[in-house]
Amino acid sequence: MPAGHRTRDDRGTLTKATEAICWLVVIDVLLVLASLPTAMVWMLLAQDASNIPLYTASLLFVLPAVAAAFWAWRARAQDFDPVPLSRFLRGYRLNVLDSLKIGVPGVVVLTVLATNITYGEAAGTSFLNVAFVAFAVMVVMVMTRALSILSTFSFRFVDVLRLSVFTLLTMPLRTLSMLSLWVLMAGISVLVGDYAFLFTASLLTLTMYHSERPVISRIRGQFVSDPEE
Repeated sequence: MPAGHRTRDDRGTLTKATEAICWLVVIDVLLVLASLPTAMVWMLLAQDASNIPLYTASLLFVLPAVAAAFWAWRARAQDFDPVPLSRFLRGYRLNVLDSLKIGVPGVVVLTVLATNITYGEAAGTSFLNVAFVAFAVMVVMVMTRALSILSTFSFRFVDVLRLSVFTLLTMPLRTLSMLSLWVLMAGISVLVGDYAFLFTASLLTLTMYHSERPVISRIRGQFVSDPEE
């Protein structure tokens, strides 16, 4: 090894801790800024059933931000001392279109399901609400897994969906881990308030990234011709 060359493991504990805190803070700020239109819609719109399409459509701003965070966390794991701002922005630019390809049909389905649940009693379909909720959870999990995959690989849209469903069905522990994180996020929202995500967004995406690593490793080994790519 050349003299003066340092690796990630050469740094002291304080340096590592400082870098980790810096990354968490910067990624958190960037996630909040990228998702600000969503937050504004949810804060300013009246909580009325007629606004369901606007509520769900606003989620489209969150998806590229989450994909960018996944991309940035992966870059940090692979590179020595990368810059969080540049990594997040690069991840956003690379993944914004693909995340919207996943998000638009997903949001349409969620809008239909949320409308059916809201008007279920009036329409006489309230007995199906449990099924609608279960299907909505499944859609959210497919979208989450898809964001994880597309932030790592350059697959076709249909292949991303197939792999998302395939891994959700064949890797139950990872599926349960993702579901647990979504339950945790829902609990935080209910018990603390939605504003809690302003301070925990980066930590949640980092936890999700680590939870998804076995899935990414399996896809790389089983479906990518050159595992080193």
